Amino acid sequence: MKKIPYANLTVFILFFGIALIEALQRHNWPEAILFLALGVFSLWADFKKIR
Repeated sequence: MKKIPYANLTVFILFFGIALIEALQRHNWPEAILFLALGVFSLWADFKKIR
């Protein structure tokens, strides 16, 4: 089975990005910070594996 490159980037865009936009629209700052932190961690983990 092939490993899909940048899988975490896709998860970030689809899940964390949409959730972050929704939280920002509702002015729910703790939730927006949570999704932003989780998204950044996901991207960091993806790019760390590549090196």
